[in-house]
Amino acid sequence: MTLLNYCQLIEKELHEKVKVLLKEDDFMLKTLIMEFLKDLGIKVKEVFFSEEIFHFLANEIFQVAIISFTYNDQGNLSLLEEIKKVFPDVKILCMLDYFKELDLGEYFEAGADDIILKPFSLGELKARLFKLLREYYLDAKLKKFIVEDPLTGVYNRRFFEEVIRDEVYKAIRQRYPLCLLMIDLDDFKWYNDNLGHQAGDQLLQTLGEVLKDSVREKVDKVCRYGGDEFVIILPHTNWVQAKAVAERICQNWEKVHFEPVTLSIGIAQLINKEEGLEASVSDLIKRADEAMYRAKKILGNAYMVDEVTLKFFPAEKINYKENNAISLSN
Repeated sequence: MTLLNYCQLIEKELHEKVKVLLKEDDFMLKTLIMEFLKDLGIKVKEVFFSEEIFHFLANEIFQVAIISFTYNDQGNLSLLEEIKKVFPDVKILCMLDYFKELDLGEYFEAGADDIILKPFSLGELKARLFKLLREYYLDAKLKKFIVEDPLTGVYNRRFFEEVIRDEVYKAIRQRYPLCLLMIDLDDFKWYNDNLGHQAGDQLLQTLGEVLKDSVREKVDKVCRYGGDEFVIILPHTNWVQAKAVAERICQNWEKVHFEPVTLSIGIAQLINKEEGLEASVSDLIKRADEAMYRAKKILGNAYMVDEVTLKFFPAEKINYKENNAISLSN
């Protein structure tokens, strides 16, 4: 495998453009590295101040950050620790001037994934970059294997049970709305029994694609909850917006023609329970589930909003202008 091979794998399998964030104060060295990376087909973004690193990492995907550190700067290690704490997936290559007293172990302990000492050759830089991109790719594949449902390609139940608590906690703390959709397939058992398990698997795979295509990429989280049950976490979304998402899902499902299998969707908006985080999470899931079973009483693709949600969040008090400004499409 070559550096180019891993760049191609990252783009093809992870659907990410290979990009490097570069902070180097020496103009000649910075220009040399940028030209070298561009010749390899890797996009480069240069930063001038440490604070910019956090801004760019928060708004774009960078597989590698190459950061030059000044010797004996007390802020080096704390900066490394903070970057790794906030952006654990990015691989950090530290460029350091050689000093006999330099303790490289401190940099690795603080979060550096690799270190290159100045002066260095472009061949050595290429070798370090190859190592980091390979590690990034393998880490991402392993993470995907752990959290992804192998049949449908959406997140699995284990991931849902972990992330729902984080999402609810953030929504409560930052005071923004969050909704949960609970989705169940009607007549799936009949479809599976009469047309075979392969046909049933194809249906579930198609549903996974429909759900992912109907929500915001990298914002909303689609998970397989059980055999033919799915859930979708919708941050920054109230129940009015969630209804629009449910409508889109039903419309997109009708287009793929898996009759007579239809969808029943329950919608619930998060309510901050006085009993604490776990109570808020359990209540949200329970209400979405109950709304889904109410939707099952309606023939065909249908959705229902939880009754407690409707009482707790009256429609007339929702700022529709603000709601409509939040895009619910990819």
